[in-house]
Amino acid sequence: MAVGAVLAGALGTGLSGTAAAAQDTAAVACPIGYVCLQPLLGSQPVLVRQGESARFSPALRVTEVTNSTSVRYCVTGDFSYGLPPGGTQTWDSSVIGLAPMPPGGACLL
Repeated sequence: MAVGAVLAGALGTGLSGTAAAAQDTAAVACPIGYVCLQPLLGSQPVLVRQGESARFSPALRVTEVTNSTSVRYCVTGDFSYGLPPGGTQTWDSSVIGLAPMPPGGACLL
C-alpha cells in the first residue's frame, strides 16, 4: 500500500492517520484531495492521497468509492473502471488496486 493510503486501525494494518467519518445511509464524507473507499462492514474509510496509488491483498471489499481529487483514477478489482474527479461509485465490490490514470488516458485493466 502506498505511503499516502491511510487505513483505519480497525483493519489492523498498523498505519496511522485520520479518516473521515462514514455514515451508513449517506455518501462517504471524503476530504478534498483524497480518494475514499468505504469498507463493506461500515468501518472507517480508507483514504488515498491525490496522486498516490494503493494495492490491497487480500482485496478490500467496499460499498462505495469517492474521488475528491482533481485526478481521474483507475480502480481495479472484480469491477474495474475509471473514476473521474468528483465521481462516486456505489456498489458492493472487491478492490485490489487504485492508481491515477496514466498519461495515455486509459486504465490498464
